[in-house]
Amino acid sequence: MSEHLHLAARKRRHRRTGSLAIPTVFDRLEYLQQQTHKLCEQKPVDMLLLTHDRYLSLALTQHFLKRTRTRICSTLEEVTGFFEQTPLPRIVIDLDCITLPVLHVLDAVRAWHKQRPGISITLLTSSHSPEASCFIAAAAACRVIERRLEIVLLLYLLMQRPCSPRPVQANYTRANDDLSPREWKILMEVARGRSLKTIAFSLGKPYHAVVYTLSRVSARIGLNNKKSLIQLLHELSVIPTDRNHYF
Repeated sequence: MSEHLHLAARKRRHRRTGSLAIPTVFDRLEYLQQQTHKLCEQKPVDMLLLTHDRYLSLALTQHFLKRTRTRICSTLEEVTGFFEQTPLPRIVIDLDCITLPVLHVLDAVRAWHKQRPGISITLLTSSHSPEASCFIAAAAACRVIERRLEIVLLLYLLMQRPCSPRPVQANYTRANDDLSPREWKILMEVARGRSLKTIAFSLGKPYHAVVYTLSRVSARIGLNNKKSLIQLLHELSVIPTDRNHYF
């Protein structure tokens, strides 16, 4: 009787040991998967694409740029998280399909140029106004590409080297036409709704100097007067409601 009990106990121990080995195998597989995923994440990223347009994201990452390590970002903060990478990845921002005002993005891009000189940034926009494209190019000091171009041409422009001429659909490519820090500060104050007299007082400048700055910027981007420039600034300060269909 005792011999039978001993054999039964051995069988139970064997079954228990075998059942315990199964989770160990799965734990090991999960560990290996995590390590593989971690190694993939450690590979340097070639391009950062800031957009909420799923169609554009899938087209570039799964079809047209499969050999380019592209990371899809949803916020500006997520983009800056890659600033420590060497070499710094190219940055493409889809101005039409993010939940941020264009002026906010342009202000961030200007700060990035100071933080990381030589950074490669490309902006995509389908603006119907050549003056708006001119303003964006002057403010961001980077390439501005019409996002509604044929895909072959769009890819060609996206893959150009940073030193390539900035393609803008308004013949606005002269480096000396970039907005200066003083001009940008005045424009941002105007966009916030401050009066020209208040801006002049805060900057310690005469009123006519602020008026002259607005008139000069207006002429450089092809607008008739400073009133049109102020209207453009307000348009770029809000998130257009027609972008909602991209989400």
